[in-house]
Amino acid sequence: MANYPPDVTGQFTPFALFRAYPHLASAGAFYMDVWPLNAPLLVVFDPAMMAQFSQDTPRPKHDLVKREFRPFSQNLDLVTSEGQTWRTWRAAFNPGFSAQNIMAHIPVFMEEVLVFKAYLGRVAATGETIRMESQLMKATCDIICRAVLGVRMHIQTKPSPLYDSLKSCIALLIGDSSPRMWPRIFNPLRPFLIWNHNRIMRRELLPLLEAQLKEHDESEVHGGTSTSSSTTGLKTIANLSIRAYRNERVNLDKGNKEKAAREFLEVAVEHLKMFLFAGHDTTASVLSYAYYFLHRNPSHLAKVRAEHDAVFGPDPSRAAAQLAAKPTLLNQLPYTTAVLKEVLRLSPPVGSVREGGPDFFLTHPESGTRFPTDGVILFACSFLSHRHPGIWAEPDKFVPERWLTPDPEQREKEARLRKNAWRPFELGPRACIGQELALTELRLLLVLTVREFDVVPDFPEDAPTVFGEVGYQADLPGELTAHMKGGFPAKIVRRQHVASTA
Repeated sequence: MANYPPDVTGQFTPFALFRAYPHLASAGAFYMDVWPLNAPLLVVFDPAMMAQFSQDTPRPKHDLVKREFRPFSQNLDLVTSEGQTWRTWRAAFNPGFSAQNIMAHIPVFMEEVLVFKAYLGRVAATGETIRMESQLMKATCDIICRAVLGVRMHIQTKPSPLYDSLKSCIALLIGDSSPRMWPRIFNPLRPFLIWNHNRIMRRELLPLLEAQLKEHDESEVHGGTSTSSSTTGLKTIANLSIRAYRNERVNLDKGNKEKAAREFLEVAVEHLKMFLFAGHDTTASVLSYAYYFLHRNPSHLAKVRAEHDAVFGPDPSRAAAQLAAKPTLLNQLPYTTAVLKEVLRLSPPVGSVREGGPDFFLTHPESGTRFPTDGVILFACSFLSHRHPGIWAEPDKFVPERWLTPDPEQREKEARLRKNAWRPFELGPRACIGQELALTELRLLLVLTVREFDVVPDFPEDAPTVFGEVGYQADLPGELTAHMKGGFPAKIVRRQHVASTA
């Protein structure tokens, strides 16, 4: 790793070893001893072998993840909880995160995207260089709050104690024992600071959840005719989850609705904090890479813009009104979707880690080689499986067309080859619950910005590169997952032939 920049993301290390020792490709997995930074890893990149511990026999999340997020969410969230607790809450939240419900929210999401678009317009007028991810994170937080709570938080435009405490708390979490974590590990004030940030987030979120609960109860009093946000007529994720959760808990608690309500509020706060973290963090990173790769590949950018012209007409200022009237237009963008899938293939924000066990072995599907897993971290390395030359043609190239193969026979062949290989949201019962929301946000943000603005990367001339990319994935101060180097420094240029609408 001495040949690479010191801040390159940790999930790049197995990939660098894989490229340095090509014979590893046939093994499907390899052990990596990272002592004293962490427990040994079993890095798994064969799709069938990854499925063995995430889909066929889902293993528990490794204690590494639970320790990391325990100070943040007390392990009450969907990422780190297990067993019946996880099943109860996953079932409660599934209706709110359904494709149908997310699609219904597009008009209100658009209000937040237009705030972001206006910001791009102001930046374009000044010519300044911005840290693109910073504003994208605020925009995605605003969108998540609309989906979950049905309220406008104005994080993009006003000071936000909720957002500030969220970011500050994340910056204090400990993922491993590497040197970049030492300032957190040896910070004597860390426990108090985390407690205080959690207190502020709870103070901001609890009244909003209580309002959702009150609205739900009032709708039941009136015969259950409405379980929707009083201001928009939409069914929020929180509101839809209340009925499912309460029904199960009331059955267990012999009709004690008040107890079920108190429990819902206590735990829902922790879930919402995790939704905000996971949603704002990864979505902002992926959209940054979408802008980055499209700028570096002008022919693909032209195809995206042409598709948007075909669906929404040549005047980009009309797209918002069209989507408000007909949100399903967002489903008529196959090339844009292919671009996003390719971005997720090349730049997955994070992999997945599970717990091994004395009686659990991984088996190579062809050689039959068995890998013991006791005492190791099972690491489903999507960064590696997404660039495996045995699965993907030209694995390091940005080729959205690979997702649009016209020939049915070739398409079926590729689907068999790629089965379980593309997993930016993970696969199996614990796949990311918010993937439909994320993809909707990403398409919406591109539709409303990419025809009016050029997002131009603005890295220093002497910036280091990784495999020729100056915008490589890095471990940034204060973040937990992989982000673009420098938070994506960029200039915004308004396209000359497009009228000003921001």
